Amino acid sequence: MISFLFTAAGFLNLLFYIFAIGFVISLTIEQFVKDNERDLYIVQTNRKYCWRQAWIVNIYWFICNVGLYFASRSMQSPVDNFWNGM
Repeated sequence: MISFLFTAAGFLNLLFYIFAIGFVISLTIEQFVKDNERDLYIVQTNRKYCWRQAWIVNIYWFICNVGLYFASRSMQSPVDNFWNGM
């Protein structure tokens, strides 16, 4: 379960960066495409999609971290056996 949560949190972290960069790129392109209505609609739709997906991915990432907290809270701490033999 913990390895699944670690993998999911890492994947969601990657997805968040992809959507955040897409949002910034579409926000920049929106400043240059103010004349053509069709292109402006496409860029605005893309910007809204990236914004919404970044929030959703961020919420799922937070839920994975909360799950990792509760899963690792009850784990026993590892015993340090290295220094016991000397």
